[in-house]
Amino acid sequence: MGDVELVNVERGDLDAYVATMRRLFGQPVNAGHAHLKDVLDRSTLARIDGEDVGTAAVIDFQLTVPGGGRIKMDGVTIVVVSPVARRRGVLTAMMDRLLVDARERGAAVLGLGATESSIYRRFGYGIASYSGTAEIETAHAAMRVPIVAPGRLRALSVDQALPVWLDVESRETRVGTIDRKPATWRRLSSPTEPDDAKGVLQVVVHEDDAGVVDGFVNYRQEARWKDEVADWAAHVVEFGALTRDAHLALWQHVLELDLCEQLIMDRFWLDDPVQHLLADPRRLKVIPRDDLHLRVVDPVAVLQARRYSREGTVVIEVRDRTCADIEGRYRLDGGLDGALAARTDAPANIVLDGPSLGSLTLGDVSVAALHAAGLVEETRAGAVQQASAMFAWQPRPLLTYMF
Repeated sequence: MGDVELVNVERGDLDAYVATMRRLFGQPVNAGHAHLKDVLDRSTLARIDGEDVGTAAVIDFQLTVPGGGRIKMDGVTIVVVSPVARRRGVLTAMMDRLLVDARERGAAVLGLGATESSIYRRFGYGIASYSGTAEIETAHAAMRVPIVAPGRLRALSVDQALPVWLDVESRETRVGTIDRKPATWRRLSSPTEPDDAKGVLQVVVHEDDAGVVDGFVNYRQEARWKDEVADWAAHVVEFGALTRDAHLALWQHVLELDLCEQLIMDRFWLDDPVQHLLADPRRLKVIPRDDLHLRVVDPVAVLQARRYSREGTVVIEVRDRTCADIEGRYRLDGGLDGALAARTDAPANIVLDGPSLGSLTLGDVSVAALHAAGLVEETRAGAVQQASAMFAWQPRPLLTYMF
């Protein structure tokens, strides 16, 4: 039984690499993956005795943190291990390689979306944000007060939409947002199957009174017929708005689509203001779920990049069994105007592990909640309450795209 060999995949071999990944997942290569090779920045192939048994890849991102700053994130994607190579150290070898590479390249964090939420904590990843799946019957989607938003809506073709998507995303400051390459947008706008029942991608943008685009919504319409009566569903693929006017106008548009009796959104922002505007808010069914998992690589960079809701000083001791280099105590002086962080020999006020530090990065998970779960130890009276007030952030984050 051979050892795990890790191979860095060359650019010219990415077509075969994508095919291997899809085979290990038990899925065919289809039109929706035509642009995948153009999205990946670094790709790793795991082999045992010459057989391909695992894949993992990284996409370079800038992740927005509380206060609007951005940190360098290695986005981990297409991680899969062959079912005949389980419990042979393949996943551990790949995750260790990704961590080493991130440290060498100066990434502040590694981030991923977990297909199974039980897998990645042992590699140092903590749940840093949540999103939701939302559904509503449009017949029950009336607003308490009709929305009258200035500006206008305009439909675009997918070919026209690319510069708009890139521009709006570049101006987005909401916590959890990331920057995407044109190839990523092209991949997202491609149908996953030739006969996709959800229909072609529709793009509608909102322009303010000056004609500047400040929001867009991408959706597909699934044509369904029940007893010869239209019972269509609108599937919102992505919703990006920079202003309240754009946000509300675009919501009103998708809730009033002709023939559509249901609206479904797979990435619903848990702080979306539409929840407070519906006349019958209970009709909006939202199921929260874990979203972005973060593994802190550089605690000083992470702690200094973000802002804090309350001025204060706290000494944090980090314990990390999978990355001893980040273990130690860190003094944090932070507030709304900035933050300083550095290693220190001072006594700790709170003690936590690496995954818990990842969970606190975006402000969606509280120090108090982790303390109640036994994942944060308080070594100075009142430190948990103080740290909770500092790390909390509103509104809640949303990772706009799960890579």
